[in-house]
Amino acid sequence: MGRAIIISLDHDATGHSASLSAAYATGVFEVITEGTRKQFKPTEQGCLRACFLRLDEEFQEYINLDEISAECFNVFVRACESGLANYQATGTTAWGFKQEEAWVHSNTLEWSELIKKLHADPRYELARLP
Repeated sequence: MGRAIIISLDHDATGHSASLSAAYATGVFEVITEGTRKQFKPTEQGCLRACFLRLDEEFQEYINLDEISAECFNVFVRACESGLANYQATGTTAWGFKQEEAWVHSNTLEWSELIKKLHADPRYELARLP
Protein backbone atom coordinates (compact mmCIF):
# COMPACT_ATOMS: atom_id res chain seq x y z
CA MET A 1 0.00 0.00 0.00
CA GLY A 2 1.24 3.50 -0.78
CA ARG A 3 1.59 6.37 1.62
CA ALA A 4 1.71 10.11 1.03
CA ILE A 5 2.96 13.43 2.28
CA ILE A 6 0.37 16.11 1.57
CA ILE A 7 1.98 19.51 1.24
CA SER A 8 -1.05 21.62 0.35
CA LEU A 9 -4.70 21.11 -0.52
CA ASP A 10 -5.44 24.29 -2.46
CA HIS A 11 -7.88 24.86 -5.29
CA ASP A 12 -7.46 27.23 -8.21
CA ALA A 13 -9.92 30.00 -9.16
CA THR A 14 -12.03 27.56 -11.19
CA GLY A 15 -12.37 25.18 -8.26
CA HIS A 16 -10.04 22.55 -9.67
CA SER A 17 -7.69 20.87 -7.28
CA ALA A 18 -4.26 22.47 -7.18
CA SER A 19 -3.02 20.25 -4.40
CA LEU A 20 0.62 19.34 -4.01
CA SER A 21 1.56 16.00 -2.55
CA ALA A 22 4.03 13.16 -2.93
CA ALA A 23 3.07 9.48 -2.90
CA TYR A 24 5.52 6.75 -1.93
CA ALA A 25 5.83 3.03 -1.52
CA THR A 26 5.75 2.16 2.18
CA GLY A 27 9.52 1.54 2.47
CA VAL A 28 10.49 4.86 0.91
CA PHE A 29 7.88 6.69 2.98
CA GLU A 30 9.32 5.23 6.18
CA VAL A 31 12.91 6.10 5.24
CA ILE A 32 11.91 9.72 4.55
CA THR A 33 9.49 10.28 7.42
CA GLU A 34 11.53 8.57 10.11
CA GLY A 35 14.75 10.20 8.87
CA THR A 36 12.99 13.56 9.04
CA ARG A 37 11.43 12.84 12.45
CA LYS A 38 14.85 12.06 13.92
CA GLN A 39 16.09 15.56 13.02
CA PHE A 40 13.53 17.48 15.09
CA LYS A 41 15.17 19.23 18.04
CA PRO A 42 13.88 18.83 21.62
CA THR A 43 12.50 22.38 21.47
CA GLU A 44 10.49 21.49 18.33
CA GLN A 45 8.34 18.71 19.80
CA GLY A 46 5.13 20.73 19.36
CA CYS A 47 5.83 21.03 15.64
CA LEU A 48 6.82 17.37 15.47
CA ARG A 49 3.44 16.39 16.92
CA ALA A 50 1.59 18.73 14.54
CA CYS A 51 3.44 17.39 11.50
CA PHE A 52 2.97 13.72 12.35
CA LEU A 53 -0.49 13.94 13.95
CA ARG A 54 -2.39 12.10 11.21
CA LEU A 55 0.20 9.32 11.04
CA ASP A 56 0.92 8.86 14.75
CA GLU A 57 -2.33 9.62 16.53
CA GLU A 58 -5.00 9.06 13.90
CA PHE A 59 -3.31 6.03 12.31
CA GLN A 60 -3.64 7.38 8.78
CA GLU A 61 -1.31 6.43 5.95
CA TYR A 62 -0.17 10.00 5.34
CA ILE A 63 1.28 13.17 6.77
CA ASN A 64 -0.74 16.34 6.15
CA LEU A 65 1.43 19.46 6.13
CA ASP A 66 -1.47 21.55 4.80
CA GLU A 67 -2.81 21.82 8.34
CA ILE A 68 0.31 23.20 10.03
CA SER A 69 1.58 26.74 10.58
CA ALA A 70 4.29 28.32 8.44
CA GLU A 71 6.64 28.07 11.42
CA CYS A 72 6.13 24.31 11.81
CA PHE A 73 6.22 23.83 8.05
CA ASN A 74 9.69 25.36 7.97
CA VAL A 75 10.81 23.29 10.94
CA PHE A 76 9.69 20.24 8.94
CA VAL A 77 11.60 21.44 5.86
CA ARG A 78 14.78 21.93 7.88
CA ALA A 79 14.41 18.50 9.49
CA CYS A 80 13.73 16.93 6.10
CA GLU A 81 16.84 18.54 4.60
CA SER A 82 18.97 17.45 7.57
CA GLY A 83 17.57 13.94 7.41
CA LEU A 84 18.40 13.67 3.72
CA ALA A 85 21.95 14.93 4.29
CA ASN A 86 22.47 12.38 7.07
CA TYR A 87 21.02 9.54 5.01
CA GLN A 88 23.15 10.44 1.98
CA ALA A 89 26.31 10.60 4.09
CA THR A 90 25.75 7.32 5.95
CA GLY A 91 23.35 5.21 3.88
CA THR A 92 21.74 4.29 7.19
CA THR A 93 18.04 4.56 8.01
CA ALA A 94 16.76 6.28 11.15
CA TRP A 95 16.35 2.87 12.77
CA GLY A 96 20.01 1.95 12.11
CA PHE A 97 19.75 -0.27 9.02
CA LYS A 98 22.59 0.17 6.52
CA GLN A 99 21.10 0.10 3.02
CA GLU A 100 22.68 -0.99 -0.25
CA GLU A 101 23.99 1.79 -2.49
CA ALA A 102 21.24 1.27 -5.09
CA TRP A 103 18.52 1.73 -2.45
CA VAL A 104 20.25 4.81 -1.05
CA HIS A 105 20.45 6.32 -4.54
CA SER A 106 16.78 5.60 -5.27
CA ASN A 107 15.53 6.87 -1.90
CA THR A 108 17.74 9.96 -2.18
CA LEU A 109 16.16 10.86 -5.52
CA GLU A 110 12.65 10.53 -4.07
CA TRP A 111 13.61 12.53 -0.97
CA SER A 112 15.21 15.28 -3.06
CA GLU A 113 12.04 15.60 -5.14
CA LEU A 114 10.01 16.01 -1.95
CA ILE A 115 12.31 18.81 -0.81
CA LYS A 116 11.84 20.57 -4.16
CA LYS A 117 8.07 20.40 -3.62
CA LEU A 118 8.44 21.72 -0.07
CA HIS A 119 10.51 24.64 -1.35
CA ALA A 120 7.74 25.45 -3.86
CA ASP A 121 5.19 25.98 -1.07
CA PRO A 122 4.53 29.66 -0.21
CA ARG A 123 5.06 28.98 3.48
CA TYR A 124 8.69 28.22 2.73
CA GLU A 125 9.09 31.68 1.24
CA LEU A 126 7.76 33.24 4.43
CA ALA A 127 10.73 31.87 6.35
CA ARG A 128 13.16 33.77 4.16
CA LEU A 129 11.49 37.17 4.53
CA PRO A 130 13.24 39.68 6.83
